[in-house]
Amino acid sequence: MKFQVVFFAYSCMLGAFVGALAALFLLLVTFLIDVVWHVIPSYITVSYYPLLAGVVGGILVGLLQKYMGNYPKTIHETLHEFQETKAVAYKNKLLPNFLMGTVVLAFGASLGPEGALASIVGGLITWVGDRMKLTMQQREQLVQLGIGAMVSSIFYAPLVGVSEGLEEKANAQEKWKKVILYALATVFGIVAFSLVNKLFNKEKVFALTMPDVAWSWQGIVLVIPAIVLGYIAGIFFLKSEKLFDGLAAKVQNKFWLAVVGGIAIGLFGCVSHYFLFSGEHELKTFSLEAASYSIVTVLLIGIGKIVLTNICFACGWRGGKIFPAIFASVAIGFALTNMFPYTPGLVIAVVVTTCCTVILGQPIVTTMLLIFLFPLQFAPFIMVVAFVVQRFRKAKEHSVDAAMV
Repeated sequence: MKFQVVFFAYSCMLGAFVGALAALFLLLVTFLIDVVWHVIPSYITVSYYPLLAGVVGGILVGLLQKYMGNYPKTIHETLHEFQETKAVAYKNKLLPNFLMGTVVLAFGASLGPEGALASIVGGLITWVGDRMKLTMQQREQLVQLGIGAMVSSIFYAPLVGVSEGLEEKANAQEKWKKVILYALATVFGIVAFSLVNKLFNKEKVFALTMPDVAWSWQGIVLVIPAIVLGYIAGIFFLKSEKLFDGLAAKVQNKFWLAVVGGIAIGLFGCVSHYFLFSGEHELKTFSLEAASYSIVTVLLIGIGKIVLTNICFACGWRGGKIFPAIFASVAIGFALTNMFPYTPGLVIAVVVTTCCTVILGQPIVTTMLLIFLFPLQFAPFIMVVAFVVQRFRKAKEHSVDAAMV
């Protein structure tokens, strides 16, 4: 009993540490983005500055890839490593994860910070676990708690950490114990994250600006086409991911591959700044402007965001794909609402939920991730759509497997 109380206290302290660490990392990245994309261009006049920045970034990423390896690791790679080895390597690993993560994000890659942060958090927690001589099971719980608290903090989604506990397979008593631990770590993580941001006067960025909810029967009818559109967008994301990964695998020279990725970033950036970066900073501004764009424009922004995200990752510009996937699906959702402007918030929420469920394959995580991004009135739709889409995906996969047999 005494140890359980101590472990609960560890979880709270861990959440606070992870939240503060995530905030400081993102503040540094924001500062570097400002230097690369605003300060330097104010001193030099170059017609196609995004292309120049992309090439310079490509050279840096290529050199780091050549001498350090494939960093930063993704969340899935970090968790898989821990499941296989019961540890997340930290010796000579923390610096490469940190350097690669900051360079990739600073030079405009259409990728999120969660990959680098998960690797850093996992490594630091393993280091602490080694010194505290915790059991494998205790360390595993702390790593999962830390990553859950980090994701909840950067997405301003307090229920994401809890959803990880609900997704896990365990008996009821063990599952609810984990849910409580996730909840405690998440609360302390978000509080610490918010306090650090307030200290530096940084505003919340992962937010959408939606018109007041005006329910209409046309909006309810549009839920079905919204699901179809979101499903197509999700499949397109996965197919393009596989395509660019396959093409990149044929290139032996990682340095030049990274430069190609930088050129792609530069070319896309010359077309629109919305293609650049992970998307959380641009989401609010884009949602204010998108209604005035043509259907073709918002659709191309969404498709282009997906394409660039997967090009970046395939070319060695590694990072998270959740942020850009959300931004891209929001843009694609606006293509439908600009054509049929009925209850637009609901329609966009359904498109984003469907697309993210297809990509992540985790309906509970998707629901908890999006439930506070959109008005709470849409929460039941988000929940139902996520589970229906996942069931459909599962049924389709089983039918394909059966046909192959």
